[in-house]
Amino acid sequence: MRQRSRQIVKLDDVAEKAGVSPSTVSLYIRQPDRVSDKTGKKIQAAIDNLGYVHNKIASQFTGGQSSNMAVVLPSLANTFFSHVVQCIESTVSAQGFQLSIASHDHSLDKEEEQIRSILQWSPAVIAIAGADHKSSTLKMLRNSGVPVVQMWQVNGGAFPAQVGNNHEQIGYTAARYLLETGCDKLAYFTTRFDDDIRARIRYIGFCRALEEHNKTPLLVDIPRSENIWQASREILTKTLVKERGLDGIFCTSDAIGTALLMEAQARGIAIPEKLSILGYGDFPSSAWLSPTTLSSVNLNADTMAVCTAEMMLKMSANRSYEGEIVDVGFEIMPRGSTRLPF
Repeated sequence: MRQRSRQIVKLDDVAEKAGVSPSTVSLYIRQPDRVSDKTGKKIQAAIDNLGYVHNKIASQFTGGQSSNMAVVLPSLANTFFSHVVQCIESTVSAQGFQLSIASHDHSLDKEEEQIRSILQWSPAVIAIAGADHKSSTLKMLRNSGVPVVQMWQVNGGAFPAQVGNNHEQIGYTAARYLLETGCDKLAYFTTRFDDDIRARIRYIGFCRALEEHNKTPLLVDIPRSENIWQASREILTKTLVKERGLDGIFCTSDAIGTALLMEAQARGIAIPEKLSILGYGDFPSSAWLSPTTLSSVNLNADTMAVCTAEMMLKMSANRSYEGEIVDVGFEIMPRGSTRLPF
């Protein structure tokens, strides 16, 4: 049986059809603003007519810069992560870069595999989440020569380019806020505590604040579940029965905080008079919940995304630029689920 022949449209074919040189076609593809409108329209018409697709990998082999950037993060399900990545993508794509996204589900082993795969394509810059990684991953990144931006965490890490928050300070401030609003017995509600490195760091700060007031923290690690809403609601009831006097909760996400708020309201628990709930991440829905809005920790996601994207672009354009540390800060957003400090 004869094998079907495959005709590949090349850049030279586009140049011939448009009546221009191959170098002009190449310039139009890379920097269309440097080609006249009349010539650009002729080239684009030839591209459309021939169905030409530019081979960016081949361009890299001939000395061109990679047009790909990458972000590796713990989760795509988290609204905060997805919002930040969407903002980064919008910024770098406007400058001609494509953003590859990988999610490792809080597994450092999987993160190493993903980063190895991404580095094989020589991205211009790679952004990774947090300061904790396998030593073999860090070695691989250092030896690759690819610039790295550490995101979401600025306290610690192996890279000079960092954009994010101080998570221990977040935990400390959250506990202090609940104490100052009149709460006496506090709990830290999380899920997959052993896997979520930054949640553990926030818990360290949470505990430090309570220790200053001679109080003992309660850690509630919600069992892993595909339905965090159901799991959170069920464990709240069990916790309140077991831990009498519990009147303040800091959650590791607004998803958990919302579920706890729903369960408390369903059981007639007065919010915030009897129980205060503070979320984390300040999801868009938190300010519009009814009948009670959810207090939360706002992480300045837009600022984080813009700073990260701009740093990635600058590192790509200037290889001598190693980045800088940018703490974007955070803010407690008091709403209906917590009292105000007086």
